[in-house]
Amino acid sequence: MWSGMFGGRLRIGKAPKPGPDLIGRLQAQFDGADDVKFRFLSLGREAVEAAVVYIDGLVDDALLEQTLLRPLLRWAAAASPGEVAALRRDLERLGRSVLTAGDVSLADGLQTATEALLQGDAVFAFRGDARGLQVVNRGWESRGVDDPLLEVTVRGPRDSFSENLLWNTALLRRRIRDPHLRVKLLKIGRRSRTTVALVHIEGVAPEPLVEEVRRRLDAIDIDGILDTGYIEHLIEDEWWSPFPQHLKTERPDKVAAGLLEGRVAVFADTTPFVLMMPATLDSLFHSPEDSYDRWFHVNLLRWVRFLGAALSIVAPALYVALVAYHPGILPTEFTLRLMASREGVAFPVVFEALVMQLMLELIKEAGFRVPSPIGQTFGIVGGLVLGEMGVRAGIVSEAMVIVVAVTAVSSFAAVDRETGTVLRLLGLPVMISAAVLGLYGLAMVLLLILIHLACLRSYGVPYIAPYAYYKWSDLKDAFLKAPTRSFRRRPSYLHPPDPVRMRERRGRQDAKRNEPGAKRNEPGAKRNEPGAGRGDDSGGQV
Repeated sequence: MWSGMFGGRLRIGKAPKPGPDLIGRLQAQFDGADDVKFRFLSLGREAVEAAVVYIDGLVDDALLEQTLLRPLLRWAAAASPGEVAALRRDLERLGRSVLTAGDVSLADGLQTATEALLQGDAVFAFRGDARGLQVVNRGWESRGVDDPLLEVTVRGPRDSFSENLLWNTALLRRRIRDPHLRVKLLKIGRRSRTTVALVHIEGVAPEPLVEEVRRRLDAIDIDGILDTGYIEHLIEDEWWSPFPQHLKTERPDKVAAGLLEGRVAVFADTTPFVLMMPATLDSLFHSPEDSYDRWFHVNLLRWVRFLGAALSIVAPALYVALVAYHPGILPTEFTLRLMASREGVAFPVVFEALVMQLMLELIKEAGFRVPSPIGQTFGIVGGLVLGEMGVRAGIVSEAMVIVVAVTAVSSFAAVDRETGTVLRLLGLPVMISAAVLGLYGLAMVLLLILIHLACLRSYGVPYIAPYAYYKWSDLKDAFLKAPTRSFRRRPSYLHPPDPVRMRERRGRQDAKRNEPGAKRNEPGAKRNEPGAGRGDDSGGQV
C-alpha cells in the first residue's frame, strides 16, 4: 500500500537469514517471539534493504505510519543514491531531517535496541549496519486517571495515579511547576527491566537522603520488579520490624505535599502506588484531607485516629486482664453484669478473644476477595451471624463480641491500611501477655513496643519524630494541627536545605504597623537595631 502511494518499494514477507548486523542480531534475539514484528523495506532506486522492528501491542500503529513509515518512504522515493548513502552514514541527521516523531535517538547496539523494543519503541536500521534509530511510538492500552480506591476523601482532588509512569509524573508536575523538580529514571530487574523514577525537589530534599535512596536502588539485584512493594522490602532499614518504614499512596496531592516538605518519592512503571521516604509514626496518621479542612475539625479527626490506634492494640488485652486478674478494679455492679454475661461460656476469656480475632481476620479477608458488590454485605452478614451463633453456642460472651467489634472498627480508622493491620495484629502478643501476667504483662509488652519505636529509624530519621529529639515547632503538625498560617518552616527532622516554607507578606506587615494604637517612631527612638522588625521565633526568615 505504502509503496504504491509514495513510489518506494516495500517488501513484507520471509525475513532474510540472521547476520552479524543489528537486524540479524535482533532476529536471533527474538527468535520464536511471534509478537515481535519485522517490516522489511527496500529504499531508494538501488533498493537498499532496511527494517522497522517493533512489538505488536506496545506501539501505536497509526503513529508508526505517520511518524516513521510514511516520511521514510516519501524521502526514499525522491532521494538520490548519494543522499541515501549519506544519511545512512549519519543516522542522527536522518532522524532530525526525515522522521517526524517527537523523540528519536540513536540505538548504538543490540542492548540499546532491545531495551527500546521492550519498552514500546520502534527500531529502524539498515541491513548490515550495527546501529539504528530508536523511535518513540508507544501506544499500549492502560487505565485512565480514576478516583482513588483506598484513600478516599470528602474534600480534595479526585485524581489518582495509574499504571503508566509517564502519566504519573505528569500528574505530579501539574501540581509542582518548579524547574527544580528532578525525575531520575532507572532500570531495575535483570529480566523485567522495570523503569523506576526517583523524584525530589532540588534544594528542598537533603542531598544525603537523595544519595542514600539512589544507593539502595542501585544495590537491588533481582530478576524482576512488578510493584513498588518489591522495592520497599529490599531497601527498608529494618526488614524484621512490623511497622511500615515508607509512606505508600496513590494520590498525587499527597506525594506533592511530601516533596514540598523535603521527602523523596519512588515511582515504578505498571503500578499506581508510590513510595515516599522517610516515614515517621506520626505521618502514618495524617490524611491528605487534613490540609484542606479547618484546623479544629482536623484536630478532632486526628484524636479519633490516635484513639482508634490505642484501642486496636489495648482493648482485647485490657478486657482479658480485667476479667481474668483484676475484676476488683471495676465497679461492683458492672463486674456482676460482666460475670453474668459469661455464664454458660465453656472456655477461658483468652480463648474467647483468640477465636473472635481469628473470625474477624477471616471475615475481613473473605470480604476483600469476594466481588465488590457483595463484599460489604458479606462482611456485615457474616459478622452478625457468627457473633450471634457464637454467643448462643456458649463459645463467646456478649461482652467479648463488643470488644472485638470495637477493635476492628478502631483499626479501620487508620489512614494507612497496612498500619491498621499491624496495630490489630500487635494486639495479639499484648493480649497473650495480659492473659499470663494481667495488667503487668500488658504494661511490659507496651513498654517493649515503645522501646522498639524509639530505636527504629527510617533513613536516619527517628521513627517517633517529632515527639522526641527535635524542636517544639515541629509539633504544630503532629498530634494537634495548628492553623495553616503557622506552618512557616518545613519539619526540622527532615533537614531540608531550604527550611523556609512560607514568608509573611510585606503588605501584612505594613498593615500591622498602621493599625490604630500601634507604636509610632518617636524622636529619639532607636532604629536599625539588631533584630528590629524581625518576625517571631523563626529567626527573621519568615
